[in-house]
Amino acid sequence: MTTTPTARRDWIVAEFSKGIEAEHSLQTHAETTASNPPDPSLVVLYHEIAADDQRHRMIVETIATRYGYNPGKILGGGVSGAFDRLREKVGEIGSTPQTRLAHDLAAKADSIHWTTAWIYTFQSLGDTVSARELAAVLTEEKSHHDALQEGLNRLMAREATEPE
Repeated sequence: MTTTPTARRDWIVAEFSKGIEAEHSLQTHAETTASNPPDPSLVVLYHEIAADDQRHRMIVETIATRYGYNPGKILGGGVSGAFDRLREKVGEIGSTPQTRLAHDLAAKADSIHWTTAWIYTFQSLGDTVSARELAAVLTEEKSHHDALQEGLNRLMAREATEPE
């Protein structure tokens, strides 16, 4: 007879609080990048990513709330939010479009790994609802990653073949 492990709710809430912040940062970054994409052909993709990341944040927050998270905290504002925006702008100075896309690909890969681990965790806890909700997020994150990779592929191929 197998038993379902007992959930460490406080730890899950603490980790999901980080996930909520991460999704907010991804959304903000995608919104900013949509106005100045590494390649003009990626404008629509970055708008789509921003909208999906907003929905992903809501899903992560909903799951966290099931485990005791208090959603009353305002995310991404104040001094912390200002520093995040400043760091993002400074990070873009002197970076190439390829570097910017590579950074976005890495961020999506991190999100994919995090989401995959949590799907497994919730399945282990017997929380099939949360696992299923995150599986939908994972599908979209993989799709975004693939689309960003295609954008990087096109950008690099064009740079390697077009005269300056």
